[in-house]
Amino acid sequence: MAQDELTHFSVESILRNLEGFGIAHTLGMQIISAEEGIGRVSIAVDARLMHPQQIVHGGVIFTIADTAMSMALMSVLPRGTRFGTVEAKINYLLPVREGELLAEGTLLHKGRSTAVLEATIYNIVDGDNGERTAIAKALGTFSFARQKTDG
Repeated sequence: MAQDELTHFSVESILRNLEGFGIAHTLGMQIISAEEGIGRVSIAVDARLMHPQQIVHGGVIFTIADTAMSMALMSVLPRGTRFGTVEAKINYLLPVREGELLAEGTLLHKGRSTAVLEATIYNIVDGDNGERTAIAKALGTFSFARQKTDG
């Protein structure tokens, strides 16, 4: 393999290519980090994210969980590797009405063409001295293109 093929994704390269990441723009998502099998993504809670009961819509919470898991996986794959979520589940623990959401994705297992990741989603509210409260847990299976080997 060429050296360029072995280079992993970086936060800088991801941020440079956010033009093609429309959902991040739509939701106001911030990619915080993607390194060594850990990905962090945040989003400020505002009225756009609420459903009629004035709590953050579960789809928003799932989206940042999925993105954090994706960032964690990207950090260990060679640049340009195609991948996608093939299965995921989420448990919602508490409602969110204010503050910031922070999703931390972690690589649990990487095989030859699939990986299992988890994410914990936290609510951070300034009035709570910036303490993180876990509001959801997600588990996902991702498929990625197997790398060709010489020989």
